[in-house]
Amino acid sequence: MTEDILKLKVERVKRESADIATFYLSALDGHVIPYQAGQFVTLIFNHRQEEIRRSYSLSSSPDELYMAITIKRISNGEISRFMLAKIKEGDILTALAPAGRFIISDYQHEKDIFLFAGGSGITPIFSQLKYVLGREGQSRLILIYSNQNTQSILFKDELEKLVAEHPARLTIIHLLSSEANRLNTDKVEKLVKQHAHFNITNAEFYLCGPFAYMRMIRFDLVYMGIEKDKIRRENFVLETVPVTGAFTSFPPRNIKIQYGGELHDIVVGENQSILQAALQNNIALPYSCRGGVCSTCMMK
Repeated sequence: MTEDILKLKVERVKRESADIATFYLSALDGHVIPYQAGQFVTLIFNHRQEEIRRSYSLSSSPDELYMAITIKRISNGEISRFMLAKIKEGDILTALAPAGRFIISDYQHEKDIFLFAGGSGITPIFSQLKYVLGREGQSRLILIYSNQNTQSILFKDELEKLVAEHPARLTIIHLLSSEANRLNTDKVEKLVKQHAHFNITNAEFYLCGPFAYMRMIRFDLVYMGIEKDKIRRENFVLETVPVTGAFTSFPPRNIKIQYGGELHDIVVGENQSILQAALQNNIALPYSCRGGVCSTCMMK
């Protein structure tokens, strides 16, 4: 397995707000880029003589002409600030092929599909909504979308259009942090029971947003009796976990890696990940996040 490196041309940049922009991309060689709704693409930058990779969820549907990513400027995020300030129509970006498992595969049968989005966590869910609603199916989609205020609702007009076009299949509930109806433990259960049309044991749940937001929802769903394999999460922001006194120390160890038809014997240092050790030994394993979140480097 080797990395599929893509060259992407920026066809258009759309400003969604002062801090958010959507970049419409096409393959420089003219080929159609295959991907599934809900996946992400990893951009590769040479920043200050260091290779940096950043993964961004696709906000487009595979049915659309261009592949699109929607990026929010993060105050301490060098790459997001660079993208919004410098990248323009006609620029060329380097990327890995789309990947990810945050995918709705069974939408044809009678079932409720609940989608919880927090803030810009709507991005992959917007992709899923457009794709599923563009196909015949008996499933019903319920989007529960949390934002700070009405001004921060991303894709507001597009979502309203989807509801107007598919009133029997799509329901959207907006929850605002500035109001008393913000999402909490009681409200998760209440909303699910209120909007479930079919047998709730067959329902599927897709969560995307801040870590604490998804943790709360997942805890509530499991408490309600929802099976864990019915709950899918997309870690939209990689959390940095502080090292505390309770941190588990992993001693140095020798490992074997079978990759690219070759067997490699390497030493993994104390508290070092296998990926870090492999890259230090010039073994070009595929990766996106380096944090054990995206599953790109997962091996048997």
